[in-house]
Amino acid sequence: MSYRAILVAVGFAVLANFFWATNAIVGKLAVASVPAFTLSQFRWWLALLFIAPFGVPFLRRQWSWYRLHWRKLVTLSILSVTLYNSFQYWALEYTQPVNIGALTALMPVMIFILSGWFGQGRLSAGQWLTALIAVLGAYLVLTRGQGLSLDEQSWRGDLLFILGLLGWSCYSVLLKSVPTHEVNGLGLLTFLIGSGSLFIVPFWLSGWFTGTALIPSGSAWWAVLYVAIFPSLVAYFSWIKAVSHGNPSMAGLMMTTAPLFNALLTLVVLRQPVLTVQWLGIGCVVIGVALTLLQAGHRATMPKESLE
Repeated sequence: MSYRAILVAVGFAVLANFFWATNAIVGKLAVASVPAFTLSQFRWWLALLFIAPFGVPFLRRQWSWYRLHWRKLVTLSILSVTLYNSFQYWALEYTQPVNIGALTALMPVMIFILSGWFGQGRLSAGQWLTALIAVLGAYLVLTRGQGLSLDEQSWRGDLLFILGLLGWSCYSVLLKSVPTHEVNGLGLLTFLIGSGSLFIVPFWLSGWFTGTALIPSGSAWWAVLYVAIFPSLVAYFSWIKAVSHGNPSMAGLMMTTAPLFNALLTLVVLRQPVLTVQWLGIGCVVIGVALTLLQAGHRATMPKESLE
């Protein structure tokens, strides 16, 4: 691999992670006036509107493949679009983006552990040790060094996002059992977004009974438009470029930039403080995840079809 290819891969991977970090920041601002499932529903409907003209022709042309694998594909769409992304916005109603960033960086470790349970490779003793360092770092970020004395609201959000991460990790492991290389990526993304957004509808419509807004307010549409374009589509294609110019292991290593971006954006955009102990925790997360991935070498895999 040439030096230029490495630089291009790293650049695209960092760009993707930056836009995913802004998703947490914009989401935090938006959920103050827009319910989580309303934001998620309109995000994916808009993203589908943008990508459908390009993806539907491939979808129709390769429909026999989709008919063959539709059960797994629908499951993938629920785990990624419906569960992971919606739960991130739901979590942001209670917790902070810096917590989201620290937990997001643990995603490769969660994928490794689940892969081991499904017989797709196990963590070595050294990887378990470095993964433990990362988990300890996330614990410091979430608790702010105060043990388990944080308020219930924050823990509710953190647990919701952990459930979302579990869904995404299952998606990543299951994705390996589907021969996605046989179809065009635009068509596949169109199917996943279309299917996943359908399963958000019941949660979105539940707002009718709870009295929450079913339509974003005028001032919130900018947030919906942003998350539909940049975290949904631009970040996705940046990630594809990162994997194609480098390799999945290198792209996965760049996931360690997530807590850094989230913390910096929390300071600059939200103007909320990030404590020294949280910076220490972020450092542990970055080092722990990086060492875990580096030990995995060529066995470290991250999915190309990312929908964060």
